[in-house]
Amino acid sequence: MNETDKAFFENSEELINWTYPGATLYYKDCDLTDKVRSQFTVGKILRNGYMLDVSSRGGGLKFNTRFLIASSKAAKLYEVNPDNTKYGHCCLNIDSYLKVLDVYELNGKTQIFLLHIPAKGVDFFRRTTTNLDTQIIAKAREGFENKIGLEPIPELLEKFWVDRVNFPVGMDGYDRFYPMSEISKLPGVIGETYRGVRSLIKDSSGLNTPEPNFNFIGEEPKRNGFWKSLFGKK
Repeated sequence: MNETDKAFFENSEELINWTYPGATLYYKDCDLTDKVRSQFTVGKILRNGYMLDVSSRGGGLKFNTRFLIASSKAAKLYEVNPDNTKYGHCCLNIDSYLKVLDVYELNGKTQIFLLHIPAKGVDFFRRTTTNLDTQIIAKAREGFENKIGLEPIPELLEKFWVDRVNFPVGMDGYDRFYPMSEISKLPGVIGETYRGVRSLIKDSSGLNTPEPNFNFIGEEPKRNGFWKSLFGKK
């Protein structure tokens, strides 16, 4: 093994331990055009440039696409705001990175399975597929097969929720993928939200600090702006 390979694998255990243990499945259903949906290909790495709302509740599928996300670092916002319990409201932080593990089409519906990975693990996960991936892909497909014939969860069809989730992961308002670089320092309330979510999920490591590596550790969010940006208005 040469020096480049040694450097590549030296923190692989740390990256894997950040990603897989405790990973839970989250749901984000939306209607996508064929053009947009076809751009999500297996192995692609995404950067989501905004806070990503997801649900811990999975039922039948009204829309044509389901993003299924395996994450060990989602903030359970419904535990903070009981009004959002009916949505199973959780979120992934701003500038989260995700890898497309699987795209599964069944009965005119598509499930795009994403794995939430740390920012420092982008190169590792771009080049690596683990045995764990194979196992969770099989479970994800089985879950889709079991749920696709069920009735959708009524609360997840409410306008408040649909407005928060009815768009693709990792794309801007023009259906363009966010660049993997060119990450700006988060200003004002957005930075407070970022720090607040890090606090909720107790992720104090540097593994998931996007480049450039701004140091958010030890900074406390201003709660008023933080909660307002998380939950919005109904």
